[in-house]
Amino acid sequence: MPKRISLITVFVLLNMGVGRMFQESTGLACFSELSILAITSFCFWNASAQQIKKWGHKWMVNASGKNILIQSGLGLSASAINIVIGQVLVVFLMSTVYQCTSPSFNFLNASLTNNIAVNLLCYFLLMFFLVETKKEGTSIVSQNGSLEDDGRVSVSKKGSQFLLHPEEIIYVETSNNCIVLHTKKGKFVKYQSLKSFSQKLCPKTFKRVHRSYLVNLDLIERIQKNHNGDGVLHLKTGHNLKFSRTYI
Repeated sequence: MPKRISLITVFVLLNMGVGRMFQESTGLACFSELSILAITSFCFWNASAQQIKKWGHKWMVNASGKNILIQSGLGLSASAINIVIGQVLVVFLMSTVYQCTSPSFNFLNASLTNNIAVNLLCYFLLMFFLVETKKEGTSIVSQNGSLEDDGRVSVSKKGSQFLLHPEEIIYVETSNNCIVLHTKKGKFVKYQSLKSFSQKLCPKTFKRVHRSYLVNLDLIERIQKNHNGDGVLHLKTGHNLKFSRTYI
């Protein structure tokens, strides 16, 4: 968060500098107006950060040209909303509180005082910063075995990284110092304990059935018990797993 605040502060100050130059060119410099716009922009971009992060992951700008257009439209819309909110506050405060003339009493002047290009640049850099932060978190997720914010599991295979929905996991087994995830997309290896991994999943869906197995309960088709209380789980996928009476 401190880095995000610092980034937004830099662009707010840059915007104030550009707005000041525009006001000087009109001969109607007003520091009070610039202060109002600066505070408004700072609050707006901080409040919008989480939504910008969601848009950044939903429409990655490096995925396709279409996504670049989508992000450009979202950035322009966000910038315009910020300008409109700032302009409403400027008109209200300047006319009722300060009772002085403002050079931004129309949208064209407002977009120059609260520069739309600087706002758009702030949107994109803020998005890239938040997306990059998320990517760094993903590598930690891969090592520690936790879930993504949306509940998906981060795994890697042959240098590629995948995000699996929990329901795609059929069962998990231990193998030496790692675990093997048997999924509908194939097998994936993670270097962590079965116990720690099971704590990250929904306990109503995934259960430990053996010291070596964690299974998706939704995929159990039939349970076959032995006389000693142990037995075999027959899964809908065709897999057969041993279960222990210790975890019955």
